[in-house]
Amino acid sequence: MSIFLNKKMLASLTAAALLSAVIFILNNAYSISLRDVQYFNGWVLLTLIVAMLFLTIRKKLVILPFGRTKHWLQLHYYLGLITLVAFLIHTDLRLPNAPAEWVLWLLFCLVAVSGLFGGLVSKVVPKRLEEHDNQISFENLPSLRAQLAEQAEALAMSSLQGGDSRSLAELYVDRLHHFFAAPRNIWAHLRLSDLPLARILGEVDSIQRYLDDTGQARLDEMKSLVKAKNALDFHYAHGSVLKFWLFVHVPQTYAMIVFILVHVAIAYGFSSGIA
Repeated sequence: MSIFLNKKMLASLTAAALLSAVIFILNNAYSISLRDVQYFNGWVLLTLIVAMLFLTIRKKLVILPFGRTKHWLQLHYYLGLITLVAFLIHTDLRLPNAPAEWVLWLLFCLVAVSGLFGGLVSKVVPKRLEEHDNQISFENLPSLRAQLAEQAEALAMSSLQGGDSRSLAELYVDRLHHFFAAPRNIWAHLRLSDLPLARILGEVDSIQRYLDDTGQARLDEMKSLVKAKNALDFHYAHGSVLKFWLFVHVPQTYAMIVFILVHVAIAYGFSSGIA
């Protein structure tokens, strides 16, 4: 299966490279005709950008038979690579010389970088979540985290009511309450590091010698809650990356479209003598 996917990816990259070469050749042929080649490659660039916007349209029209979203997403990635080539051709590898052009240039660079980052994230994050029970919805994480916090607090209080040592309750107040109150160890989860979890479980195990059999049962239950909370934090960390990427990429894209329209109006306005 992996060999097939590699061959499929190689074929897609080859097609993208060939199409980029065609655009480059046509651009050179157009420049030989003594016409302003910037208009030609500019419209090619705009056409590619509009084509990539069809991914957003496809996501909203889920009831229509336009193919699977996964295939549209892959097409979006490869069109993005071709668009990057068209952008380099259009700018002729030169920096802008006007404020409006600088804004458009920076917006395109931000959209391109965030798009490349999103492509990487969309490949890595789903696989990681699939290995950690992907059935958890990101929107349900706050309520699930609150339930675990309530259970942990109730368990700590029950240790006092049962006449046990104060160790579990003290551990909850000193350490675990902070852990259950909000998402923790985000960066560690993104690095796939289990060190924070091991540290917390070590602190929990450190009071084991002070507890009787009943207290030991409560301690084991607390460890299960800690592991469940850690799993929720793992989903939160990776889900937040996906949310943050879209929050950055999508607004930048629409802002770029607005400046492209302004850029086209200015270009044709000056070329035709319109004030």
